[in-house]
Amino acid sequence: MSTPNTARAAKPVARPAARAAAKPATRVAAKPAAKPAVRAAAKPAAKAPVKKVAAKAPAKKTVAKPVAAAKPVIDTTKLYKLLTGVDDGAFCQKVTDHILAGYQLHGSPSITVKGGQVWAAQAVTRKPKPVKKGKKK
Repeated sequence: MSTPNTARAAKPVARPAARAAAKPATRVAAKPAAKPAVRAAAKPAAKAPVKKVAAKAPAKKTVAKPVAAAKPVIDTTKLYKLLTGVDDGAFCQKVTDHILAGYQLHGSPSITVKGGQVWAAQAVTRKPKPVKKGKKK
């Protein structure tokens, strides 16, 4: 009895030579594209007469000057103000502007949360201007 295919020697498998010895690719010359039909030349549009303009002097180059931020106008007629707003840089600038205008901080700032935003308040005061006494006649 012979043994089944367990002890069989491996034979090299012959592969078709089609891939290995494929024909070299030959390029087929592309046919030239058909020439477009010749159109009758359209008559060029009449040119408008050119106006002669006197030569202008070259424009002077102007250098843009940096514009300083306009200072807000602070009403200094009131002796006491309560500044309120969303707690951000704009509110801090508002308080700073009032201090530069002659107001002083009065008390501690107050902070609250309203609608998911932090609101701040700060009281400021200003000393009254001295009244000049005039001469009586």
